[in-house]
Amino acid sequence: MGNIAPVIASAIDKGTYLSAPGDLRKQLNTNNPCLACHHGIEESDGPVTTSLLRMADCLVCHNKVDPPDSCAFCHVAGSRLKPANHTADFLESHSRANAKLDMQTCAVCHGRKFTCMGCHLG
Repeated sequence: MGNIAPVIASAIDKGTYLSAPGDLRKQLNTNNPCLACHHGIEESDGPVTTSLLRMADCLVCHNKVDPPDSCAFCHVAGSRLKPANHTADFLESHSRANAKLDMQTCAVCHGRKFTCMGCHLG
């Protein structure tokens, strides 16, 4: 597969990375091709798992995948794929200013054509 770190870095630089990158950009300055997707693994003291992967990383290259209709291409049916911020009160609390959500991050799961008005029909 090669080192895809430059591809992910380019998506961050162009603003097409579908998540808040945080300090990810500096982690991509590596010659280790595994660390492009499995970034953070060198700091992990637990077993190697896919939990270090970010869906936004996958969508940089697999950009024809359009969640939520295509989740089953990669994920087992019935998987619990909700992010940590989708708590029991998420439906009531997500539109509050302090929720700090952005459309780009929502697109990771809800698809690139996602709009708030898709659910909130004025």
